[in-house]
Amino acid sequence: MTDFIGQTFPSNCLWSKYENICIESIRSQINLKFAQQKNLLINLTWFGPQFDYPDNAYSKFLEYDKKVDNLFVLATVDPSMLDTTQLKFIVNRLGNPCLYKLGNFDGKYQFNFFAPVMVDHFRKYSNEELFLQEPRWHFINYNRKPRQHRVKFVKRLKEDGLDKYGLVTLGKPDRTYDQDPDNTLFLTLGEDSKDYIKYGHWFDPNKEDDDVGIPHDVLSLHNINYWQHHFLHIVGATEFSINVDLFVSETQFKPIIGLRPFLINGNPKTYQWLEDQGFKTFNRYFPNINFNNANKVHESLINAIKQIIKYSSIDIMSMYRDMLPDLLHNQKRFYEFAQEQKFKLNNLL
Repeated sequence: MTDFIGQTFPSNCLWSKYENICIESIRSQINLKFAQQKNLLINLTWFGPQFDYPDNAYSKFLEYDKKVDNLFVLATVDPSMLDTTQLKFIVNRLGNPCLYKLGNFDGKYQFNFFAPVMVDHFRKYSNEELFLQEPRWHFINYNRKPRQHRVKFVKRLKEDGLDKYGLVTLGKPDRTYDQDPDNTLFLTLGEDSKDYIKYGHWFDPNKEDDDVGIPHDVLSLHNINYWQHHFLHIVGATEFSINVDLFVSETQFKPIIGLRPFLINGNPKTYQWLEDQGFKTFNRYFPNINFNNANKVHESLINAIKQIIKYSSIDIMSMYRDMLPDLLHNQKRFYEFAQEQKFKLNNLL
């Protein structure tokens, strides 16, 4: 038998539907493979001692008084929010069962949640819509939640006067994500979240817009005019530290779908992971810059921007044409990869 503890995103969010698909698939696999053992599956969405609202999933775990043979922890939409000590406490409390870490964890049972969802629901574009047209912006760096590494990078862009060469967004200051009390940055393109309901902004017309102030357009490339006329996409990743399990969300896949070269404001291990999955990266176009040094991520991105702003529009178009075979390869590979993740999920155990 397999007990379950956890919660998913609200039912009006698309993530919830796919979280439940993952949970049901994995639970059925556990029941088949470990039918004679006692099992517990925990979904890690908003799970941990830091979540203290009524009836939270962690409080349900603390009420659970059984010992189990196998513990399965599942992270899909978000990275695990449990640190090593907290996870060890959970394992000990359950009688030291075998631990299986599924989804957004490094190792045998890793799978990507986002790619299959994007194949099913991402806005459809023709390649003619996506190809670079006359470049107006050297780069785009979209940031929604003001995570500390995003704030630091945007500050660096502004300090170096590079923000004028691109389009940059950053959500309203929020100490949940950024510990800088002096941060007052809020950069928006003035768009209305209601315009993105179809593409992933789960907007409730009966409430004020959320506290971030940036549309949550998880299922589109944002404003297509901006997309068509920008060259380099700088991903504002969710995770930055190299000391946690790798987390790859829709933000890393957008430039792959949208035929753009990309660099990542995030964990530099992501480049190797993408290459291991069969994708092409574009670091080689910046041969004098080391993008793999975790201590100099922002410096490497700044230097890359300083390189491309020296290029004329003709140079950028020439560079883009040179990249195009790899860009088309990445787009094709994404759809293959998404199918592989579906298969992996349904055969995980």
